[in-house]
Amino acid sequence: MATVGLDAVYVGLKNGDGSVIVDAIKGLAVTGAYKVDTNKSEGNLGTKSANITNITGTPTKYSGNNEVVDSSKPHGYPSVAWDANDINPTVLHKLLGDVLETGGWVEGDTGTEAGLIICSERPSNGEKVYFAFGRGQFTKASQNIQTNTDTAETREDDNLTFTSFGYDKWHGRAMKTFYEKADGFDMKVMFDEVFPGQTLITASKAS
Repeated sequence: MATVGLDAVYVGLKNGDGSVIVDAIKGLAVTGAYKVDTNKSEGNLGTKSANITNITGTPTKYSGNNEVVDSSKPHGYPSVAWDANDINPTVLHKLLGDVLETGGWVEGDTGTEAGLIICSERPSNGEKVYFAFGRGQFTKASQNIQTNTDTAETREDDNLTFTSFGYDKWHGRAMKTFYEKADGFDMKVMFDEVFPGQTLITASKAS
């Protein structure tokens, strides 16, 4: 899929029944779905990249009579390497399933499930493309802190990995790609599929 740029990333924490948590304390926002925007007052500086891998599973070849005669087609369970300039720290730790105790975040006993939508555009006509994941878990592997120098400020991005799970709404598939000009596309329906119960998007058109 050819794309140009990265318009937005949307995330939302899930309840045990698969619905999004519509609460700013227990979840990420009163709207359920949360847009990681470029609003500094919200503690966000947007996303650099969201690298999706393992979209299609690796086929297994079957041989007979000294030649390959068939292959399997396993389902893909993608991972997303998310490189953001800065994510609101409360949102980030909630995505990781961390617990706030006396002013600090500590790793929780279990991870949290989340939904994810990544928005880009087609280079030929600017139409929006949405890479959607109904269920998955965020993890963070490392933190590389470096000194500033007399000539440069050293920054480290927020780097998270999203591991997708099968989603019942999509017949157990882990990912769904939406096009804004595809027959039957509806912005609200898409958000309701990924974040059931959300109120961030209430109209059919993109905002």
